[in-house]
Amino acid sequence: MHRFFAPIALGTVSEETFPVYVKQFREAEIERVMLCGIGEIKASNGPLFESPETVAKWIAAFREAGFEVCVWLNAFGHGSLLAHAEEREAREGGFAHIVGLDGRHSQHGLCPTDPKFRAHYAACLQKVAAMHPDMIMLDDDFRLNVRDGTYDIGCFCERHLNAFYKEVGEEIPRNVLRKKLFAGGKNQYRSAWMRVMGRSLLDFAHEMRTAVDTVEDTVRLGVCGCYCTWDMDGTDCIALAKAFAGKTKPFLRTIGAPYHDRKVAAAVESTRMQAAWCKQSGVEIFAEGDVYPRPRYNVPARSLEIFDQALLAVGAVDGNLKYMFDYVRRVDFEKGYVARHIKNAPLRKELDRVFAEKTPIGIRVFEAMRKAEAWDIPESIPGDVAIGRYLHKGFQSRAARLFAELAVPIAHDESEYPVAVFGENARHIPLDVLKNGAVLDVTAAKLLAQRGVDVGLASAVPQTFQKEHFIQEQDTVGGISAVPLEKMNISPTAEVLSLLQPGDAPGAYLYENGDGVRFYVLAENSYARMPKPIGDYHNSYYRQAQLVKAIEWVGRKPLPLVCTGNPYLYAIAARGKDGAMAVVLFNIFEDEILTPEIILDKPYNGARFVNCSGKLEGNRLTLSELPPFGTAAFEVY
Repeated sequence: MHRFFAPIALGTVSEETFPVYVKQFREAEIERVMLCGIGEIKASNGPLFESPETVAKWIAAFREAGFEVCVWLNAFGHGSLLAHAEEREAREGGFAHIVGLDGRHSQHGLCPTDPKFRAHYAACLQKVAAMHPDMIMLDDDFRLNVRDGTYDIGCFCERHLNAFYKEVGEEIPRNVLRKKLFAGGKNQYRSAWMRVMGRSLLDFAHEMRTAVDTVEDTVRLGVCGCYCTWDMDGTDCIALAKAFAGKTKPFLRTIGAPYHDRKVAAAVESTRMQAAWCKQSGVEIFAEGDVYPRPRYNVPARSLEIFDQALLAVGAVDGNLKYMFDYVRRVDFEKGYVARHIKNAPLRKELDRVFAEKTPIGIRVFEAMRKAEAWDIPESIPGDVAIGRYLHKGFQSRAARLFAELAVPIAHDESEYPVAVFGENARHIPLDVLKNGAVLDVTAAKLLAQRGVDVGLASAVPQTFQKEHFIQEQDTVGGISAVPLEKMNISPTAEVLSLLQPGDAPGAYLYENGDGVRFYVLAENSYARMPKPIGDYHNSYYRQAQLVKAIEWVGRKPLPLVCTGNPYLYAIAARGKDGAMAVVLFNIFEDEILTPEIILDKPYNGARFVNCSGKLEGNRLTLSELPPFGTAAFEVY
């Protein structure tokens, strides 16, 4: 069972509300209080500056009540005002801004190389550390990329540029930087730029750690992860967590939250991916259980509960930061998040019991942590998307979302099932990981072919198609013209599963090479689009049936379970050393599943049911009705 943490805003804490918070925290089994809204550091206003005794008072009060206390601070600025921010955030304190590739600056983003800003930030951290919280965490505005749209990527202020010029040994006119850095694949200029970006963040982290140590060296200092701080910013979240931590235990809040998309499986898989990268790192990992912008009429509690239950089942994180309390309204204004968290406590305990000592199983999704440096960036990005946004969205796994929304169980570590490799990940995958076969998009197939792997693909060029004809079903599906597809020229021994029209080009095929390794290849260049799937192509019942059969052929074994024909059904499976298998199903859709019918990988002798009833007959299991956004689980043995 992972632990539970809760953020609250200092402005909502008073003599009247403090006992209410304590009561609700204890009922909800909250162990760590994340105290935010203590002041706007870059503008030097708010309680930390105007009434520091108030901040210190409530830190001490929550600690005395038995909770760990983490003070949560903004870092460089998000580039725009959040829904709960006040106008005073717009005042920047006279510090240097992050500057874009085109020379324009980010209105609400400050550069970490500014010595005045670093000194000011260090002094503020020392002020907080002297109040003796257990932890201090910087928000996910600790990043150099992805802000308010007034600039493209990274920071090109004078300090960053001079450091870059020194790194490459030459000065490069600003008007040619884009082509030097961000066209084609890996080159000396992009590598140098990423080193400079990463070094500026790591230097900031080390400097802040040193500042805190002069006051209280037991205070844990850490950061919230971002998509770009895993790669685009020239470093990664593990290195940053350790730089901030010093001699204390490092920690990291991951990125990927229930509010990002009602189809919350994508956020779960993003969190699992990051947790897999952190395995053996010694970093405490907790998830972003955010429902911004609260209350429930904006984001429902059910999204948060599914997110929490799924992460609990796979055992991916040490804790979940569940944003159940409103930042700007009274503590009793929105009680629904906490009420549902408490209501689901018995279900969490049952899930924990059936998944204990079991390892997630299913198709392995391979995602390389560091891809930006070698990414082959097209000179003209489809849709005229900015480079920063293009690479930023590249963090989000297309393979994981595809399988999660088609009820195909996923693993993020070594697996006895095939591996899924999409896009630039094929440039980085160790070739021995392909031994159980692979599911590829066309970009991955081309990259593996360049690396000498026979995947049955001779060539492929981009082309627009209107329809896909599924051969086995003898039916044609339209609505796919927005999908970035390629016309593939394939081996004559490959088996074509679908045809793209007009022209009857292969849409998907199966192939076994001379080494006996099998492949399923899709004609899609999956990273040439935004992460959200295109329904008629990705979520089609025909695609689901095709994928399930293909994965089983490629891997020469059945999947742990198959349950088709139910939109956005999310399945997680795990197996114990004794052969027992636990499964949890989340119906992330508005329709109920009348009679979930599941085909298991083999006959089992018995079953235990959680939050449902059912009947097992050999390798077939039938469950009771699964309501919209409902959870059902079982263990077979």
